[in-house]
Amino acid sequence: MVYKFVDQLVYLGDFMAVVSVKVPEWVREKMKAYNKVVDWPEEIRRSIIARIEEVERVRAVDEAVKLLRGVTPAPRGTARTLVREDRDRH
Repeated sequence: MVYKFVDQLVYLGDFMAVVSVKVPEWVREKMKAYNKVVDWPEEIRRSIIARIEEVERVRAVDEAVKLLRGVTPAPRGTARTLVREDRDRH
């Protein structure tokens, strides 16, 4: 385990859980063949994390769209008026 000192506290890093994945035998053989070149656990971890982040972004956008559907739009010219008022104050 890697120890990092952060503001007088010892950070032990993230604890890992084990996840098993079944792949076709030919994939496993290819993985063995490239084992010296590719760090498979790290590749799989990064791939899973990237997919989770992608799903979370999509869900966040969906939530924002749902929230915005309930908001009535400002009358036409509101942005122009607010910008003009702000510029006139400075």
